[in-house]
Amino acid sequence: MHEGSEKKQAVPNKKDVNYARGITMGAAQYRQGDCESLDFTGRASELIMCLSEALALTTGAAAIALSCHRKVAGSAMNSLWWSGMVRWVNVFAEMGQYQGQFRLWYRADARPPRDAQEACRLAALGLFYALAKKEVPGFKWQVMRNGKNGILAEMQFDSNSGANKWLIDAPRRDENPHPQADVYIFPTLLEGETLTPAGKMYTADELLFEPGELRRKIFRKTP
Repeated sequence: MHEGSEKKQAVPNKKDVNYARGITMGAAQYRQGDCESLDFTGRASELIMCLSEALALTTGAAAIALSCHRKVAGSAMNSLWWSGMVRWVNVFAEMGQYQGQFRLWYRADARPPRDAQEACRLAALGLFYALAKKEVPGFKWQVMRNGKNGILAEMQFDSNSGANKWLIDAPRRDENPHPQADVYIFPTLLEGETLTPAGKMYTADELLFEPGELRRKIFRKTP
């Protein structure tokens, strides 16, 4: 996988920075399953596998990962919720100058997000995961909780030079980037250009929301 060139175009701020900074998070919503509500259709099974890898996904990221319409992904998530296999939380977050909310899904047997800030990190990583899963050859993904350094992801993939891996960090607004990461996901492109350490790669929430290939949304900051 190759990152894009340094030449970038301005991105319209229509859906930008949904996950910029967590404000508060609601209680986890869980339903005890029963035999009548169990749904093991293809979409539901795929979603459980995706949640096992990504730990948490928004409905939009799930739709990207499954290459389906958002309504289809939402219906499959709801089936899993009625079956008691997934939980969800409402996360209130900063969206530019305003506040907004999004729903974050995770497996019922998984640890929930620690707080709204961690939920925002998971949402950003989940969006990157969904795009990479579709494009990247030899794709493997692992999310790690790294104590005081928070949530990080490791992506393994095949490149022209053989097997490769990136450590991916998603620092939210006013958080320090993890110094050992290879790729950073910032809320906005401007933050990525400003805050990425020299020689490292970066992308932004606002870029990941836009149509187009992931490889064209990753840039390297020159020394």
